[in-house]
Amino acid sequence: MRKRITRRTLFSVFLGVALVIVFAANQLKNNPLRSNPGIASELTAANHTQAVVSSHYLATEAGIEILNAGGSAADAAVAVAAVLSVVEPWFSSALGGGTWALYYDADNTEVTSLDGVGYAGSQATLANYRARVQNQGMHQAIVPGAWDGWMRWLSRYGRLELKDVLAPAIRIARDGFPASPEMVRWLQSQSAQIINTPNMARIYAPNGALVREGDTVYQRDMARTFLALALAYEMAKSRGHSEAIQAARDHFYRGPLAQAIVQFSDQNNGYFTLADFQNFEAEIVEPISIAYNDEITVYQNPPNSQGIAMLLALNMMKGFNLAGRSPTDVDAVHLQVEAIKLAFADRYHHVGDPARVNVPVSGLLSDAHADSQRRRIDINMAQAWPIQDGLDRRLVHHTTTFHIVDRDGNAAAVTTSLGAQFLVIGDTGIHINERMKFFSLEAGNPNVMEAGKKVRHTSSPYMALRNGKPYILGGNTGVDTQPQGQMQQFLNVVEFGLSAQEAVAQPRFVSTAFPSTRYPHAVGNTLQLESSFSTATANQLRARGHNVAIGQGTFGSANMIVVSEDGVTVQTGADPRDSTSRGSVVPVGEGE
Repeated sequence: MRKRITRRTLFSVFLGVALVIVFAANQLKNNPLRSNPGIASELTAANHTQAVVSSHYLATEAGIEILNAGGSAADAAVAVAAVLSVVEPWFSSALGGGTWALYYDADNTEVTSLDGVGYAGSQATLANYRARVQNQGMHQAIVPGAWDGWMRWLSRYGRLELKDVLAPAIRIARDGFPASPEMVRWLQSQSAQIINTPNMARIYAPNGALVREGDTVYQRDMARTFLALALAYEMAKSRGHSEAIQAARDHFYRGPLAQAIVQFSDQNNGYFTLADFQNFEAEIVEPISIAYNDEITVYQNPPNSQGIAMLLALNMMKGFNLAGRSPTDVDAVHLQVEAIKLAFADRYHHVGDPARVNVPVSGLLSDAHADSQRRRIDINMAQAWPIQDGLDRRLVHHTTTFHIVDRDGNAAAVTTSLGAQFLVIGDTGIHINERMKFFSLEAGNPNVMEAGKKVRHTSSPYMALRNGKPYILGGNTGVDTQPQGQMQQFLNVVEFGLSAQEAVAQPRFVSTAFPSTRYPHAVGNTLQLESSFSTATANQLRARGHNVAIGQGTFGSANMIVVSEDGVTVQTGADPRDSTSRGSVVPVGEGE
């Protein structure tokens, strides 16, 4: 009872924040993008053009709202992430999930990587987890690192106060939003667990039955939690922005939210202790990169992210001549598939938490290694698992992606993840992740589960600079689909000359010729093609030894931003496979 009184009191204290939200709501009503958001757009302005693309139109609108209020790409990213927590709680959570992201700082002309990913709880053991790996529950969660990561960004790159950044998410969570077809499908996939769990049923089955498409969904507990975090900032802001951000971090990791999560963990056989939260800190780290050609450098997030797999594949692909070919040309598809197989073999054999295992990044990303791997590709014959990594040993379902550029040329590429479970922590509204399923249970594997270890994380957005300035920001969701889809969308633009929208709309393929990241880590040895591939292409690939499966598997959701060299013309590509995806491009000054 005491907890309920405390939360209601917080809600009352924070009514003042609602005044800020009213202003934001009025601004959004008058925004022409609301009535005609469009799936993709391209506009030109006299200065740097602002753009946001995400998997949900409400999140895209929130990002534009923050940019028009003078926020940076970092401010807008946190606003988008918070809204996605509300409207896509099965894919990501700014409170209960993890985030890898890239940021281009126009003032310093540098790219940094955000490691907002936590580790396995200190009470986890391999034997205990192996016995329960097939079950849903709190034991599937790692320490949520996203919130600390977002606060790191706001401390370094943010301009607005936290209450302004969170205002769109608070408003939507409190006032409700329509259930999308995608939400309904995910709810139906876990209907029994949701209906039989009060914390989940209260949100997603308020009348005893799952919400249907178009029904209004409320996340009022989540709204109160966001309000409480904003209040922690407000109470400390007289000491400065950085100190206020630290107060919001402490409220989560060293305050009542950590206590609520650990209490829930204790009650539900999880692995967390308070020390796991008190000792956690997200980091801004150096990204990894390759030179694709003399003009284009492609950046990715370092291990423990799997982003290196995309760079490994691109490093091979840059040595092939794709001139005159199309994205669905059989040779182009075959070469990409074979490159991705070799890249994932390297990932399997080498990539884990760099604090626990030696990841030979420089050797893996060297041109010599790329040349050696490229020579292993036979244009006429497909490879199948097991595939050796090829490195000279002496050299020592469940994400969302979004991208933003602001008026000053700053850029953010984000992939943030939760895992498709609807496990809600008490009355906090926090949806907790299920990342433990991505650990290996195989002794000696670099990604084997250990207490306090970071999982090899699938989230891995990329950013390409052209002559030192942002060119492409992209991402593709779907566990092991991510590096594959990202490679395809990058090549669709750079090699095949497609627009951003055409690039994400192109038919995608996914190889499963390696152990899956997600338990039970099965090897499919299939080449999954979307059904829009031609029969002729599928048959030619079969003739080269590919085990082709048409229209089966997960091809993920993709979106991207492509920026002209002068920063004036910006294209967004939002995946037409998702009914809610939107990209918006707004010249500076519009909507202000």
